[in-house]
Amino acid sequence: MSAVSQAQADRVLRLKSREREAHACYPCKKRKVKCDGTQPCRTCQKRKHPEICTYALPQRRRSVSRQSIAARSASPASPPANLNYEETRPEDNSKNYVYSGDNSVVSILRLRTSDANESVAREVGSVLGLQNTFNNYPFMDSKTPLERWRSLLSVLPQRSEVLKFFHYYQVTAYPFNPILAEMDRFESDLCKYLNAHAAGELRDPERITDRWATDKSIGHVSLLLATLAAGAHYSDLEYPQRLELSTDFARRSFNALRLANFLFRPSLDIIQALLILGNTMQNMGQSDAAWALLGTTVRLAQTMGLHTERSTVHWPENVRTKARTLWSTVVWQDSLLCLCYDRPPIVSVTGWPLPNSFYERQDLSYTELMHLLCRLGLDIMRPENLGVVEGDRALEGLQRLDDAHKRGLPYLRSRENCTTLQQNLEYLAFRMHTSFCVSVLCRPAMRKATSQPPFPHADILRARAKGSLIDASKAFLDFQALSIVPLRSWSMVHTVLSSTLLLCIWEETRNDPECRSLQQRVIDVFLSTDSRTSDDGASINEGDGQWLSTRHIRALVTLRSALEREEEAGAAEAVNWAEITQSMLPQFGAGPDGLMDLQDPFDFSPVTYLDSIMNVPMFDYTQESEFL
Repeated sequence: MSAVSQAQADRVLRLKSREREAHACYPCKKRKVKCDGTQPCRTCQKRKHPEICTYALPQRRRSVSRQSIAARSASPASPPANLNYEETRPEDNSKNYVYSGDNSVVSILRLRTSDANESVAREVGSVLGLQNTFNNYPFMDSKTPLERWRSLLSVLPQRSEVLKFFHYYQVTAYPFNPILAEMDRFESDLCKYLNAHAAGELRDPERITDRWATDKSIGHVSLLLATLAAGAHYSDLEYPQRLELSTDFARRSFNALRLANFLFRPSLDIIQALLILGNTMQNMGQSDAAWALLGTTVRLAQTMGLHTERSTVHWPENVRTKARTLWSTVVWQDSLLCLCYDRPPIVSVTGWPLPNSFYERQDLSYTELMHLLCRLGLDIMRPENLGVVEGDRALEGLQRLDDAHKRGLPYLRSRENCTTLQQNLEYLAFRMHTSFCVSVLCRPAMRKATSQPPFPHADILRARAKGSLIDASKAFLDFQALSIVPLRSWSMVHTVLSSTLLLCIWEETRNDPECRSLQQRVIDVFLSTDSRTSDDGASINEGDGQWLSTRHIRALVTLRSALEREEEAGAAEAVNWAEITQSMLPQFGAGPDGLMDLQDPFDFSPVTYLDSIMNVPMFDYTQESEFL
């Protein structure tokens, strides 16, 4: 064949190849199967994914390798939203990784194959139904890239919103619950957002800005909106406006999460956004919904492998550090909710063991001490530990708490060492959390009536219980004098109300002058003179801007009524707390069988009484079978 005829043949072959390629949809071309060229083609219909049958693939996405696509996925050239087959997480520079245990088929294939891109493992995972295939959130109306872009523009925070409310989050909320794993990095991304907003990149609903239309960027927007929701809650606005703004930011953040396909393509930003939203829901008095949301958040984090160090070995070191920090924050949230609700935890700490130096250092910061405290809290709530003799388990837990307290920075050990406002606030916050953990550990001793046979270490535990309740109340009173944080944080409100109620009803503290004084001071904080009164007679203060959930209102109404009755009875006549409890039952919406048998006052359990007030069922589940 002459050189000229050979060149002509090559040209004809190239044209034929392009012609065949133009007639095959992307999925058929990818699988190298026959395509009939229809829309959708018969092959895609047979495989039950007609929604991804498309022929409009950008040229630059066709002409590069898989590695190049993964490297550039942070800013694709306007690809259709349902074609991100090689979508990666640019923030961790890793592949589209889904965690599976060592005994899973996918992990065995990953170990035994030399495929650098793990395409074999991914394909097998998809075949076995272990890999998500939806690249768009399927439960939204936004189907096309332009519709998705318009939906994003409708929830974007404005410049004025960012400048006002992020400051409140950064200064007030973040120091006491540092969910953001990298504040410096987040602030850098925040500056990029504000610059893009000022440059007009986020204004035109008819023109998509590529770098802000990716799942990664939308996930960052949802995280930004979540911080604004938390910031609005801690702002200086009046309660109605504050609640409205916080709820609006949270709603927009959830919408952005759906646009980022959070349930099918989780990322580190998405996990952080969910954690902040859950914490904000707690602070708005919706802790039970926050508990449910945390379950989803934990599962998504486990999908990414954040719960174990082994699953992150292929990530860059800085991202592994971020993953460790983020999982510790998940543990923090789960621990506090478990202690408050007395529910079993769902997280595990075995995958990220603390370094030995952590147990030897004497300069642990507030955040480090809180992480350690939350791990101790999880140990308290572990089902396998509940069978241990209560007295021995409580005493061991107290010793561990005391050891942790001794290894904090000097200002966290004693308020005399505090030299700045922030040090005072951190000292008081840690004191409240520690006192709450001590009271939980000592509740078995409080639950036992004085007439019953003692159990091991009862005297020690009862003394520590009384001290913890007093310390929690004192710390709250000192804290609220310096900051609005304890009045806006659900865990701290729950701690002080729990402590005050127990002081009020426990036989060892109810008649103690110091305890009575603390009870009245706490009530005065919540029920101040410039408050409004709700329909049920409960006072809700708007002057200081704190909130009270329905359960907290019930607790305060009960406590105030009990104290007034005790004052009327006088010191010479003891108040029958069982009668007070029974008299309050109609107000709680429950009959006597819904609480406990209080005929014998010596069987009275202050913890059960507290739970009956704070955890009144919101629904009557016995009527579950009835439609109307």
